[in-house]
Amino acid sequence: MIAGFNTDIEFDGVVYHVQTEDKGLPSRKIISLVYDGGTILASKRTNYEDLPTGALDETAVAERVQKQHTLICAAIRAGRLEDLKAMTAKASAARSADPAPIHHEAAIVPTPIARVETQRIITILPPDDPILSPVDDPIELPDAVVTEDFEVDEFFDAPIFEDFEIIEDDILLPADAVAVVSELSGKERPANQKLSIELLGDAKFKGGDRITVSLMICRGTERKVVADAQIMVKVLGSSFRPVIFHAKTDTNGMASVHLQMPRFSSGRAALLLRASHNGEEIELRRVVLPG
Repeated sequence: MIAGFNTDIEFDGVVYHVQTEDKGLPSRKIISLVYDGGTILASKRTNYEDLPTGALDETAVAERVQKQHTLICAAIRAGRLEDLKAMTAKASAARSADPAPIHHEAAIVPTPIARVETQRIITILPPDDPILSPVDDPIELPDAVVTEDFEVDEFFDAPIFEDFEIIEDDILLPADAVAVVSELSGKERPANQKLSIELLGDAKFKGGDRITVSLMICRGTERKVVADAQIMVKVLGSSFRPVIFHAKTDTNGMASVHLQMPRFSSGRAALLLRASHNGEEIELRRVVLPG
């Protein structure tokens, strides 16, 4: 299961927000972000490609996530925010000069300190690109101020594919060669075993509402229910910090998540529903109206 930490740290009268998250397979990356309000001041990315691929040790990954989060928090408490910013700028410049993928960035190693208590929570990068969901009246999203050209969350990078059909040139047939038959006659729908996610009930969401989101997870064209699927419900916005809830489907493939929508009056927001099972993921996105 993807793990992460979320901690507020006060230094010199300013409260900084530190988020660290395991991006999971196949990216195998751990990303930490330092916020001041809605602005990202610094970031750090490492990977764990050295761990075995066949049977990934989730405990080892969780320990690395906690260690990286603890180091970032310790650096801020020690007044080394400018060092973090400089390290972020240096890593960004290195990626611009060399397009080859970087497996490890330089680690920030402050003076060893006691373990910092953190709250275990899964986090998500704030939105940068426009949310790819249809709306009746789109609202312009201001550009986020970011000091590093980092990889944004898959939610904003995910391409949208429209259904398509390849046809051949029209062939003219004589009238007596054409017979009217049922539209579905002789056709078989292609079978698949892909995950699918279905949102049950009201699909309208508004800031400030306290709601229950009910989901059903199925697999394949036969719509077999999937039990024990991991569910993530993320609320993303340009004017508030992202929040996340998680659950697991029951034997009927159903899951319900009770959540409080952040209240906002400007910018835009979205609800991301993600299900994962046996290494496969499926996402569903919905717009959240101001309120």
